[in-house]
Amino acid sequence: LLILAMIVGIFQTGEVFAKAKYDEVGSFSEGLAVVMKDDKYGYINKKGEEVVEPKYDYVEAFREGLAWVYKDGKGGYINKKGEEVVNVGKYDDVGAFSEGLAKVGEDYEYGYINRKGEEVVNVGKYDNVGDFREGLAWVEKDGKIGYINKKGEEVIKVKLKYDDVGDFREGLALVKKGYKYGYINKKGEEVVKTKYDVAGDFSEGLALVKKDKRWYYINKKGEEVIKVNLKYDAASSFSEGIALVRRGNNWYIIDKKGEEVVKVGKYDDVRDFSEGLALVKKDDQWGYINKKGEEVVGVGKYNVIGDFSKGLARVAEGNKRGYINKKGEEVIKLKYDEVWFFSEGLVWVKKDGKWGVINKKGKEVIKVKLKYYDVRDFREGLAMVSIGNWETSKWGFINKKGKEVVEPKYDDASSFSEGIAPVREGDNWYIIDKKGKVIRKI
Repeated sequence: LLILAMIVGIFQTGEVFAKAKYDEVGSFSEGLAVVMKDDKYGYINKKGEEVVEPKYDYVEAFREGLAWVYKDGKGGYINKKGEEVVNVGKYDDVGAFSEGLAKVGEDYEYGYINRKGEEVVNVGKYDNVGDFREGLAWVEKDGKIGYINKKGEEVIKVKLKYDDVGDFREGLALVKKGYKYGYINKKGEEVVKTKYDVAGDFSEGLALVKKDKRWYYINKKGEEVIKVNLKYDAASSFSEGIALVRRGNNWYIIDKKGEEVVKVGKYDDVRDFSEGLALVKKDDQWGYINKKGEEVVGVGKYNVIGDFSKGLARVAEGNKRGYINKKGEEVIKLKYDEVWFFSEGLVWVKKDGKWGVINKKGKEVIKVKLKYYDVRDFREGLAMVSIGNWETSKWGFINKKGKEVVEPKYDDASSFSEGIAPVREGDNWYIIDKKGKVIRKI
């Protein structure tokens, strides 16, 4: 399902015509676009030339000169010439690159390759491996664990006897022995003994841990700087310099000294702060509080409320939707039947069957009067639009003023990327520029 979702994400529309040279053509990424023919995938360049014939079962868009491909249950990587940098068929398992290296496996034995396809760590050396984080990755052999650097050197020898280990975060890694948790540093030293019943990753210099039914915040020396459960029943990790704790039915905001900064009040649930606000829940209804504990968005005011992103959050009341800012002000009034996510500073809205476009100030830069069947997000200043219905739809493009720069006449299309877009008319695919001019036939 994950692989299928990745492929679906490459394409912007879903019609398939078997007579065409390709059934689908995706947007360009690093000069190449994914094409599909008879359920097999390949790539074309901006001249429409077939760089890689459609022969792979699964593929992804190019990133930093390489693309992950899969065929007959085997994975590998190809370059922009279609050359298999990592031979497809050599490995059963090929992971994503993390900090310049990717884990690969064959018959449940693992190693690492670089972007040239060279085995930095030979496959078969380890029974299991993790991704690189903070320059190190955990490795396991014969039930023992260690950590290697990007040269494949064991900076922490594979002799640690832990039941489980985590990635390094803020210089420390969470480890588990039996049913107890602790932390090691990058030398493999157990700086915090495995004595906690529950433990989390370090965040802003502190980690939340539990021992003997009591919660604590510890620093990187393992010192219990805040003993939560001496007076609190629940606690969250630190975020933006503060944490939320509960005593009885009341929530409080504490600082890193453990001092109660603000009494928030009675809520059934409280989430971590993000962009200065935290979601709170009472009687199955949600709202937002600020760092002063004030309800900037009253609980129950909206029946649907989303996360804040760049200062705005989508909300709904009844069947009407809009956007609010961090003050709880309705930047985009709740009068629309549909409200999309922002893209390039603009968002599509729909009312009474007509589409329009609004900016982050709530101004209708394109009046809500466009009679399109479907629309897509803006990409490089242009958005795909269609007329007709799902059986007869025709696609074109409009600019941010609402002007049709490409008439809706194409049977299929993908969004603009790198200045061009693939479109299909009848059985033929073409590449067009932003003026709608056909550059070449694919």
